[in-house]
Amino acid sequence: MKIRRIYAENYKTYRKLDLNLEVTDDRPIILIGGANGCGKTTLFDAIYSALYGLEIKNKRQFEEIFNAGVKNEEGMDRKNIVLEVTFTGVVLGKTTPYKLKRSYTLMDGSVRESVELNMDGNRFIYGSGSTAAQRNTNEEIVNKIIAANLPRELSNYFLFDAMKTSELVKEEQINKLIMKNINSVMGFNKYSRLRSMSEALLAEKKAAKLENELQRKDYENLQRQKAEKEAELLHKKEEYSQALAYANEHREMYNRAKEGRDDDDVMRDKIRQIEQNLRDFDKKEADYRQEADGIARELESKVLFPKLADMVRGEVELILNEKSRIAAEHSNDLTNSQIERVTNDVVDYLKTHHFGIGRIDVPAIVSYLIAHKNDGKKSDDKYPNLSDTDVKVLGDLVKAAYVNPFVMLDEKRTGLNLEIDELPHRRKQLNEFRQTLLGADYSIIEMYESNDKNTKELKFAIDQLTKEIEALSKKIATYDYDIPQVPDPQYDMLCKLPDFFKSLSVKLLAAKKASIERMMRDQLNINLVIYAGYIGRVELSAGNADEISFKIYHKNGNEIYLSQLNAGAKQTVMQVLLKVLYELGDYDPPVMIDTVMGVLDKESREVILEQYFPDLAHQTILLSTDTEITTERDFKKVEAYVARTYTLHRDKEQQCTTVSEDYFGEQLMD
Repeated sequence: MKIRRIYAENYKTYRKLDLNLEVTDDRPIILIGGANGCGKTTLFDAIYSALYGLEIKNKRQFEEIFNAGVKNEEGMDRKNIVLEVTFTGVVLGKTTPYKLKRSYTLMDGSVRESVELNMDGNRFIYGSGSTAAQRNTNEEIVNKIIAANLPRELSNYFLFDAMKTSELVKEEQINKLIMKNINSVMGFNKYSRLRSMSEALLAEKKAAKLENELQRKDYENLQRQKAEKEAELLHKKEEYSQALAYANEHREMYNRAKEGRDDDDVMRDKIRQIEQNLRDFDKKEADYRQEADGIARELESKVLFPKLADMVRGEVELILNEKSRIAAEHSNDLTNSQIERVTNDVVDYLKTHHFGIGRIDVPAIVSYLIAHKNDGKKSDDKYPNLSDTDVKVLGDLVKAAYVNPFVMLDEKRTGLNLEIDELPHRRKQLNEFRQTLLGADYSIIEMYESNDKNTKELKFAIDQLTKEIEALSKKIATYDYDIPQVPDPQYDMLCKLPDFFKSLSVKLLAAKKASIERMMRDQLNINLVIYAGYIGRVELSAGNADEISFKIYHKNGNEIYLSQLNAGAKQTVMQVLLKVLYELGDYDPPVMIDTVMGVLDKESREVILEQYFPDLAHQTILLSTDTEITTERDFKKVEAYVARTYTLHRDKEQQCTTVSEDYFGEQLMD
C-alpha cells in the first residue's frame, strides 16, 4: 500500500489541504515540518480518519472538528467536512488504484455521512441516505478492501506517535504486543481461524454420522456449549488485556493518589513555587527598569567619565609620575606644623636654660622659616598650578575601576526575554494546578482498585473457562467411539485438519521466531546506542503464540531489563520492533511517524536518521519540528532519501494551516 495523496476540507485546522505524497523506490521519505500547534498531528489524524472514518454522533462533535475560521465567516448549516485519500494496493499481484472519500454534512442539526470508494473505475457508495441493503453490501466491500491493505487493528503499529512508544515497553505490555503482532501482522491468526473452521466443520460431520438421534442432540449441545465458552473466553481475555493495560497506564497516578493529602501538599508547593517565580519576575522587571532609568540619569558619570578617563589616561599618568618625583625629593622637608612645633620647642629650651633672653616673637620666626624653607633648592615642577587636591582628583579619575553598565543591563534584558517567553506556560500551569486542586478528588483510587479486583476476577474466570472447555472437549471426544467406522475419505481428512493447522502454525512460528530474534539483535546492535554492538541475543519464548515473551541479553550473558531502559532507549526498542515486523510481516503499508525523535538523545537521533529511516519502509512519512530534524545538520543526512518536503504554517488570524513546499525554508536539491 502506498498513499499517493491526502485531501482535507474544513477539517480542524485545515480549510483546504491537498498534499501529493508520492514517493520513489530510491526516495521513500516524505518529510513534513511544522512548529508545535501548526497541524502535524491533525494531518496524521486526517490520513487515519480518511481510511477508517470519523465517529461524529451529533452537532456538537461536528462543530468541534469543523474549521473555526470558516465557521465564523459562513456559519455551519449544510457545511461539509471532507477527507479523501488516494492510494494504491496490490490485489492478486496487480497494483490497483483507490480513491476513498468520506464526507460529513451538517443538515438541520444532524450529521449525514457519505462514503465513496473508487477502485480502478468501480464505484462503491453508501451513506446516511442509502437503503439498509445497499449500505451493508457496499460498506462491507469498502471495509474488506481497507482491511486487505492495512487492517484498522494493526494501524497503530504503522501510524503512530513516537512519543508514546516508550509507554508500550513495559513488562505487562510488550509481551502481549509482540504476541498480537506475530498473530496479526505476520498472519498467524489465519491458521487459528482455519483450525477453528475445520473443527466446526468436523463437528458438523461427526453429528451427521451419529446414528442415535439423542446422541446427536447431546453432541450438538456439547459443541454449542464449547463454542459459547470459547467465545466467552476470547471476550474475557480481551477484557483482561484491557484491564492490565489500564493498570499499567494508571499505576503512577494511583500510587500518587494513594499517598493521600501529600499530593495536595505537592500541588500547593508547585502553586507557591510558580507564584513566587512570577513575583520574582515582576521584581526583576521592576529592578531592570529602575536600573535602566538610573543609567540614563547618570549617563555622565557612568559613560562619559569612563570614556574621558580612557582618552586622557596617558597624560594624567605623566602628571602623577612628575608629582610623585617631586614629592619624593621633598620627602625629608618639615611640614609647616612640624616647623611650628620645633620652633616652639627651641624657644622654650632657650628660655629655660638662658635667663637673659628677652621676649621672642615665635610666630614671626615660624613665618620666616616657612617662607624660606625651600631657599637654595631648585624646583623644576612642570605643573606648578596643580594643587595636591587637583592631583588627587586626576588620580581618582584614571584609577577608578569602571564597569560598563550596559553589558550587565543587556544580560539582564536577555534573561528577562527568556522568562517572558515562559510566562504564558507558567500562568497556564498555575491555572491548571489551581483548578486541579479545587476539583481534586481521589476517584482514581476507587477506579484503580475496582479494576484490580476486576483483573483478578477475570483471571479466575479465564482459568475456569479454560478448564470447562477442556472438560467439554473430553466429553466430545467420547462420541468418537459411537461413530461408525465406515470409510469416508472426506471425514478422515477433516479429522486431520485441526491438528495439521496447529502443527503448521507451531512450525512456522518457530521459523519466524528465529528470524525475529536474529533481525532484532542485529537492528538493536545498530540503533540502540547505549548497548550498540553489545547485544548478545534476543530471545522469544518457545512454544505457541499465546506464551511468547521478549528478552534482551548482553554479550556477557546477563539480561538487559526493559524496565531499566530510559525513555529514549525504550522508543528505540519499539521502533526496531516496528521495522522487524514490517520486514517479516504479511502487510506492506506506509509508515507514518509523528514527533519522530520523541525523547531520543543527540547520538541516538543521528543513528536513527542515518541507519533507520532511509530503509524503514517503501513509504515513510515523517512529521517533525525543526528541533527534531534540524535544518542545519540533520536535513542534509536524509535529503538524499526524501521525495517531497512540506512545512506547515499556522495562520492565527484566519485560524487555519497553510503549506509550503520546503522544510523550514530548505529546498530539496535536484
